[in-house]
Amino acid sequence: MKVLIIEDEAPAARKLEKLLKEIDSTIEVVDVIESVEEGIEWLEENQHPDVLFSDIQLADGISFLIFEKVLPKCPIIFTT
Repeated sequence: MKVLIIEDEAPAARKLEKLLKEIDSTIEVVDVIESVEEGIEWLEENQHPDVLFSDIQLADGISFLIFEKVLPKCPIIFTT
């Protein structure tokens, strides 16, 4: 399963990635995105993952702004 993490706090992103790998070692974290701008760009330019984990409050705004611009083709799990 391919996973995208949107989280601006590096320790929280690392912890989530570690937890996911403990649950299933075959999970592949394709990228960790840190901002609204970067999230929009990534989703426009890359194949969408199987699932997306997203913090709500990012340094440059709320993650909902990403999803107003680009509708992901996968489930979103909010981790806040």
